[in-house]
Amino acid sequence: MRFAIICWASLCLCYSSLSAQQTGIDGKILDAETKEPIVGALIQLQSTSSLRTISNAEGSFRITGSEDKDSLRISYQGYQSVTVACSAQPLIYINPGGHLLQSVVVTANREAGLRTQSPIAISKLPAKMIDEAKSTMVYELINKTPGVIMPSYNNEQHAMSIRQPMGTSAYYLYMEDGVPLRPLGIFNHNALLEVNQFAISSIEVVKGPVSSIYGPEAVGGAINFIMQRPTLVPTAKVGIQVDNWGFRRVQFGAGAKIKKFGFYVGGLTSEQTNSWMSNSDYNKTALNARLEYHFSEKTRLVGNFIFGKYYSQMPGSVDSTMYFSRNYVSSSDFTYRKSDAHRSRLSLEHDWNENAKSFITVFQRNNKHGQNPSYAIRWNPTPSPTNDPTKARGEINSNDFESYGVIAQHSQRFSFL
Repeated sequence: MRFAIICWASLCLCYSSLSAQQTGIDGKILDAETKEPIVGALIQLQSTSSLRTISNAEGSFRITGSEDKDSLRISYQGYQSVTVACSAQPLIYINPGGHLLQSVVVTANREAGLRTQSPIAISKLPAKMIDEAKSTMVYELINKTPGVIMPSYNNEQHAMSIRQPMGTSAYYLYMEDGVPLRPLGIFNHNALLEVNQFAISSIEVVKGPVSSIYGPEAVGGAINFIMQRPTLVPTAKVGIQVDNWGFRRVQFGAGAKIKKFGFYVGGLTSEQTNSWMSNSDYNKTALNARLEYHFSEKTRLVGNFIFGKYYSQMPGSVDSTMYFSRNYVSSSDFTYRKSDAHRSRLSLEHDWNENAKSFITVFQRNNKHGQNPSYAIRWNPTPSPTNDPTKARGEINSNDFESYGVIAQHSQRFSFL
């Protein structure tokens, strides 16, 4: 009896000793700039490279077989590698890695991949650069990309030039999280008026013809806006921008993840009045919302909603007589451009394992893009009872659409490839 008790006590002590030395470590990997989860980061023990794992869609990981005195090494393409003690806090922040900022991009199959393995020229504007730019308009961000010029036509009106002459032709595809802003065959060079730049996490610019990957609308290039995801820790920020020419903007953003539910809401409202240029007042309101519900670590439901409302006066042109008299004032004080847009989508995503994942997305896009352009004003050509030669005729046009769609995709990686 005494021998049995001694054996049982010895086994308990051995188990306790092993439990103290070898434990399971849980943690989450976060982007130090955006506080968003890092998906696919490599976590391994310093003492042995055979014990390793990767972070899931929530940035979470679990690695077993570690010792109390051991350390974890976290690495991810495009970020600085870090080493932390196994006894460290469960939230681990990693910083973008300088010259490696453009290493990870979202490819045409809507998955993160290495830029060096993409058969196209992609430049990425990361969150740190976007935050430091303190831009008032989207073109101030896009123009930081080598080989790209986004001309400003006043009050966020714009064109696009990617490795070719500036113009308004339908050569480019604009996307949010891989979903085109407009249906096939419908293009407007001012398509980014309603984009909410305060809710952008990063921007990817594809330079050059990529129709074989992105479709016929990307004959000159493509721009993909990656929007903010829910942050693993509660975050909130508010900003105010003003200048001495009547520009004012208020912007806000907030996000968090509470158990299985996560959200991010970001918006802005801006206006300009009494600027140095006559007939150039404008106002804009934009709002982005993203909601996530995680049924498990492998299955999640993601909803997005985007709203944008824009109105701007257009200064028009100067009459030749007024120009030569050095009176640079436009007589077209009735022209305008306006945009009303809202988009929404709902995605169900499932990770079968490290090498297989599926998703299905249903989406809706609604846009009304109208203007009263000064260049369409014409004097009545011939006098008649219905045509007064002292009056002009104009044009009001609108590029409207409403569309619905479904995207379904399954990705499978094979070990022999």
